[in-house]
Amino acid sequence: MRFRNRFVTLLEQENEPTPNPIVDASPEDERAAMASTLDKGATPTDYDVPAPAPRADVEKQQQVQELKNWISQIDNFIEMLNAPKPTSMQSKLHSAQCDTMFDDIARSEKKKISRLAAELSALSESLKGYLISSNT
Repeated sequence: MRFRNRFVTLLEQENEPTPNPIVDASPEDERAAMASTLDKGATPTDYDVPAPAPRADVEKQQQVQELKNWISQIDNFIEMLNAPKPTSMQSKLHSAQCDTMFDDIARSEKKKISRLAAELSALSESLKGYLISSNT
């Protein structure tokens, strides 16, 4: 039994990491070591490098704002083309009197306007997906 206890103690001691003064040095120790190698008048702080500005975050925020602006403009154009409001292009063409220029446009371009509004709506939704994914 005594042999077993001694054996376990020896195994536990072997598994304990031995401190390495080079790897485990504190920042203060590293500065002191660096200071001892510098020329007179030079200090370790002379070699400090400022942290870079978070440029990627700034660019991302600018792109998010521009994307929101694009989405807003596309949605406004969709409203102008195909909204159920009396001021939209489709509403005005649909309510045009017979034998007028708007009636001719309605007959020949109604499907194209609807298709364009649907494509723009799909683009807007796709861009909104990118906007949502940028927030995660």
